[in-house]
Amino acid sequence: MSVEIERRYFMMKKILRQVAYQLGNQPLLSVITILGTALAIALIMVILIVYQAKTADYSPEVNRSRSLYVKWERTVYDKKNPNSASHSRPSLWLVKEVFYPLKTPEAVCVTYEAGEVLVGSSGSDEEVNTPLLLTDADFWKVYRFHFLAGKPFTDADFQSGIKKAVIVESVARRLYGGVDEAIGKQILVNFADYTVCGVVEDVNRFCEFAWSEVYAPYSSNSRANAVSAGQTSGNHMVTILAHSADDFDAIRDEVSRGIAQLNTTLGDTEVQLMGQPDDFRTQLNRKYANVYENLDAAYWKYGIMIVIILLVPAINLSGLTHTRMRRRLEELGIRKAFGATQGELVWQVLNENFALTLIGGLLGLAFSYLALWLMSGWLLQTVWGATATMNVSMISPIVFIVAFGFCLLLNLLSAYIPAWRVAHTPIVDSLNQKL
Repeated sequence: MSVEIERRYFMMKKILRQVAYQLGNQPLLSVITILGTALAIALIMVILIVYQAKTADYSPEVNRSRSLYVKWERTVYDKKNPNSASHSRPSLWLVKEVFYPLKTPEAVCVTYEAGEVLVGSSGSDEEVNTPLLLTDADFWKVYRFHFLAGKPFTDADFQSGIKKAVIVESVARRLYGGVDEAIGKQILVNFADYTVCGVVEDVNRFCEFAWSEVYAPYSSNSRANAVSAGQTSGNHMVTILAHSADDFDAIRDEVSRGIAQLNTTLGDTEVQLMGQPDDFRTQLNRKYANVYENLDAAYWKYGIMIVIILLVPAINLSGLTHTRMRRRLEELGIRKAFGATQGELVWQVLNENFALTLIGGLLGLAFSYLALWLMSGWLLQTVWGATATMNVSMISPIVFIVAFGFCLLLNLLSAYIPAWRVAHTPIVDSLNQKL
């Protein structure tokens, strides 16, 4: 065992010495190789990190992978004329008729975007414009917030329509000077008195369904709590939390049955959900009610883009590797003359090239975070038209593993063919530097 370890240690030492020699002997080609790899990895990393930030499970949207969403509804007012239709958010009446009665899910929560409101504290001239999200009590089961002080409003509070509010840390500090100081205090929301019952950490803007700065029961707002029988269009959104993703089909079937049953009571009117409820990745592409991008097509588009990003530098690096190999023909010919096999020569070149690629990969990681910092206004744009922030919880270690996998693939694509050609060059031609 110790002999094998010593042999591997000797081989690693030899490869590192050879890499150091190549860096000193062919600095321009080596630097170009490293930078080419770094830029390719940086581009791929930026794509993966942004995608991960938009789709991964992290607080407060920790249940994205087992949630379904209904953001839109389509109402056809005359079944004989399918074009006599309108699109909107679902109404509270539609929610109560179809979604709250669902039996399969673990929980169903409903939200109502109330837009920008003016908030202030009683007895103070301090006022701020901030978004208000009206919710039900199950909102706190579906979305997991980190409470810094206090607690969420309860189901009893919601059923009673009590005016309680949860605010984010930045609002608490601005209005009350601190987190603990805000609990139990009065807060004016568009001049209506609410009591602060909890303070949570500020929410990342990539959390489309959970992001706000003030949260209150929709039962405390007459407009959000209005129910008109037969009125299908409104301003509510539904999040359905499944026990696991395996229940998605059963939940969709139950929703379909509920919609079909509802339509039997509407006469010539028909409600359509256009394929919803959607899983998280699908709903990202359903930005508008009547415009829906096919998810498979989107995956193909991004996949082709990544392949192009990977192949273009690989072809260029292959040319650089071929040039480096031409300069080393005599050296490799001598090694073959002293008994080195073709496989050993190919393995040596691949290892040397991989060391350069690894350096480029690490540099590419640094470039990717630099790009996210410098171009955050573009790369981290959210549906709210604002810029999100990046944090460690949004980035899975798998992103790094995938990036280094691309490093290895890039190494194989760019180095194997030139290495194979050099290894199969006759010794005489190698000594005469003919390829």
